[in-house]
Amino acid sequence: MFIISILDVFMSIKNPKTLREKTRYVSFKIEGGKDFKREDLVKAIWNSAIDFLGEFGASEIGLWVKEYDESNRYGVIESNIKSLYKAIFILSLTKSVGKEKVNILPLYVSGTIKGLEKNIESNVN
Repeated sequence: MFIISILDVFMSIKNPKTLREKTRYVSFKIEGGKDFKREDLVKAIWNSAIDFLGEFGASEIGLWVKEYDESNRYGVIESNIKSLYKAIFILSLTKSVGKEKVNILPLYVSGTIKGLEKNIESNVN
């Protein structure tokens, strides 16, 4: 019981902003293929990351699919700033989602999701 309470204290402590890794967000568009779900896209991107970098390298880049709009086929991934170019390259390497052949085009890079939304709205509409 005592060990669990100590672990709870350590898990609840957040790092100060100065010690956190800086992240960048990359917007992308998917061309080709039919409609597919977000989970299929996440699996395809992670498989490309593991093929390219290996399991250890893929775990270090902090790659997350933050948003994916299935109707417009736009999405946003998050990566740490040290591995930003690797994350962009992994998007370009992803050539199939499920059994559908696709082309993922990286569009914009920003420090905030709000900044990406401004770029997409100004250039898409």
